Amino acid sequence: MSVDLSEQIDFIGQIPPFDQLPKTALVSLVSLFSINYLRQHDSLQTAFTSARQCGVFVVVRKGIVQQKVKGAIRSKYGEGDVIVINNVDFSNQQKSWLVDQDSLVYSVPLNEMKMVLADYPDILSHWLKDPNQRIHDSVAAQQLNELSASPLNSMTVEEFAHTPAATIAHLESIQSAAIKMTELGYSSLVITKQDVHVGIITDKDIRSRAVAAGLELTTSVNKIMTTDMLTIEAEQIAFDGLLTMIEQGIHHLPVTKSGKLYGMLTLTDLMHKEGQNAAHLTSAIRKATSVSELARIGQMLPQLQVNLTKLGIAAAPIAKSISALSRGITTRLIQLAEQKLGSPSVPFAWLCAGSLARSEQLAFSDQDNAIVYSDDATEADKRWFAELADYVCDGLNECGFIYCPGNIMASNPNWCQSAKQWQQYFEKWVSSPSPQALLNSSVFFDLDVVYGDKTLLLNIKHRVLKMTQQSTLFIAHLSRNAIGNKPPLGFFRDFVLISSGENKSTMDLKHNAIAPIVDLARIYALALGIEENSTLERLQAAKGSHILSKQAGRSLIAAYEFLIQLRLELNALQIQQQKKPSNFLSPKDISRLQRSHLKDAFRVIKELQDSRQVVY
Repeated sequence: MSVDLSEQIDFIGQIPPFDQLPKTALVSLVSLFSINYLRQHDSLQTAFTSARQCGVFVVVRKGIVQQKVKGAIRSKYGEGDVIVINNVDFSNQQKSWLVDQDSLVYSVPLNEMKMVLADYPDILSHWLKDPNQRIHDSVAAQQLNELSASPLNSMTVEEFAHTPAATIAHLESIQSAAIKMTELGYSSLVITKQDVHVGIITDKDIRSRAVAAGLELTTSVNKIMTTDMLTIEAEQIAFDGLLTMIEQGIHHLPVTKSGKLYGMLTLTDLMHKEGQNAAHLTSAIRKATSVSELARIGQMLPQLQVNLTKLGIAAAPIAKSISALSRGITTRLIQLAEQKLGSPSVPFAWLCAGSLARSEQLAFSDQDNAIVYSDDATEADKRWFAELADYVCDGLNECGFIYCPGNIMASNPNWCQSAKQWQQYFEKWVSSPSPQALLNSSVFFDLDVVYGDKTLLLNIKHRVLKMTQQSTLFIAHLSRNAIGNKPPLGFFRDFVLISSGENKSTMDLKHNAIAPIVDLARIYALALGIEENSTLERLQAAKGSHILSKQAGRSLIAAYEFLIQLRLELNALQIQQQKKPSNFLSPKDISRLQRSHLKDAFRVIKELQDSRQVVY
């Protein structure tokens, strides 16, 4: 083997996924490459015109090649970068590859490359796919592995439910219900009226609503039943049932099949499968009687996050789990506060903002919250709300959800206001989009109710969405503000890293990679009147609209899923190493293939940001 060929093999073999090829296949491939010396301003389409019928695969060894689309520079390629020019590109007048500095490149016609890699279809398809498709397929393959690895993500509710569901007529006595539960060994019964399920009763209801309240045991069960009974369909995945119970703070979930009562799902059923996890913690949260108990539970969230990651569960469900537990801790803090402070005379709602409102929170997040109360609140009520805010915000800080550095908390009087004042806030932000208004928009347009009267926020959101759909000025300012936060990718498809300080040679995954997608999703939602809060739900709803094509939406979803998974894995490693989780990633700490996908994800973000820039 010649020295030149050996050098080429070493160089090509470092480029993923060629690094996965057996040595014999790699040697066969590299032996087909031609060595080409190109001058500045040379066109690659012209230089490789002999391959115009089949396309050409090019690797830059030295020098710089730039890609232009409609006359504008789209990318620059340097040492180790790959350029695939298919047969269609040779006749595309709007796309060109030009040598920017004298270059040495390796090339092979695509038809010859296909023959050599016929036994390695995954490696071949990696290069033949559009970069957007590559990252989408990478995430899809990753999720497939995760689904097969996680029991609750690969099993349906039907596989866990006890059937048939035990029922009792609504006029039967509490004593009859207790006897039936004891005989069956069940801890709940579904209440029926003329064969229609109208509520649910649990052993806890009998203790707290009947015995503790001094009711006669002959009282009918409809007096103590829960009427707004949640249900879940039998074909849904079991993980959905777990999340519902965590978020709602319940232990029993009636199961329906084709709309008819089928069985009962309990936390205990899922706990046996998942082991020590969210199911255990949600029970502990509900039983906590002090802030210190909740703080001890809060300290367990990082390890839970690691455990769920090890189970192979995808990033989005993990974030939902942590978010659900965070909501549960917040709810319990409010309940403890009400035990201490009493109750207000008017309706109110405790609101969460930011990642928690989008159900995207991870451990070690700071808190973002607010309060909205009825316009009929008295001065005494307002003082009560201020005390509640201090109690809960202090409690959340003790539980590991540190105070918001920007003071976006209910303990800030600005964010503890009446429904009328909140409406005025939003109207001002939309009609006069100042820099501060745009900053507030990035936080408060993701609000959600954790506890209390949901209609207080829903009424405001409905009116605001009508305004944002009609305000092109507001959307334009929001777009310009959002596209200023570019992903850390340079012209040469290399990463732009932090140049100094304790995070030198790293990139901020959260603020410079994930946040730009979150911002774009918010803009789409406000422009289209989409009510969903989560980034993925917003992108799904916007996909195929006049402002986001199906293909672009699909690519952005794949980029987002890849980035949050990368962030989750980074945090898991940091927690296992007993380091405080951060969002700063060094490219050296991930594989070459991951770096390639990361560049693809950044390119997707940049293209979508550029399209917003063209529109506005």
